[in-house]
Amino acid sequence: MARKPAPRRGASKSTSSQRTVPGWVWLFTGVVSGLFIAFLFHLGQTQLEHQAGNAPRSASQPEPATAPKTEEKGPRFDFYAVLPQMEVIVPKGEDDAPAPARNNGRTSTPNAEVPSRHNEHFLLQAGSFRRSQDADRRRAELILQGYEARVQPVSLESGDTWHRVMIGPFNNVNALHRAQDKLATAGIETLPIQVKNPG
Repeated sequence: MARKPAPRRGASKSTSSQRTVPGWVWLFTGVVSGLFIAFLFHLGQTQLEHQAGNAPRSASQPEPATAPKTEEKGPRFDFYAVLPQMEVIVPKGEDDAPAPARNNGRTSTPNAEVPSRHNEHFLLQAGSFRRSQDADRRRAELILQGYEARVQPVSLESGDTWHRVMIGPFNNVNALHRAQDKLATAGIETLPIQVKNPG
């Protein structure tokens, strides 16, 4: 008796075709549904704010006929009055040095010291730090470079204390700018300040 050949159990093509949805369709559907949910959330928040704004006043709190004029109290800053009397920031290009004259072969000193006017002196602020340890670290850097540096604590109205690292005093603008340039090459940003002596 002859045997029937065994059916093949390999990969067979199925006749049922399954179509997959492309990824961009899922992405688009997700974005649209997310935007719709965000719109509904925004709409709900707006309605809550609108209802809170139109809440009827209770009978125990009558509406005042004329509202008394109240001055809007903004923050009060003292530095508007204090700083003009004390410090002025010196722009880099504003020297007291006169324009160089022709010397017709004569030699002169290229960086002549120009004295300050009206007993003024100059300082350089080499940083402002919240922590005193950071200010002391900057002060030590400056002392190692040969500058006279000190830390000046400044208390603000908010209760914060900042520690300013000050270099100087410098008696003229040229010395101030030389120090500022030297510190800039060392990677230290500075702020020049002109201090007016009271009087």
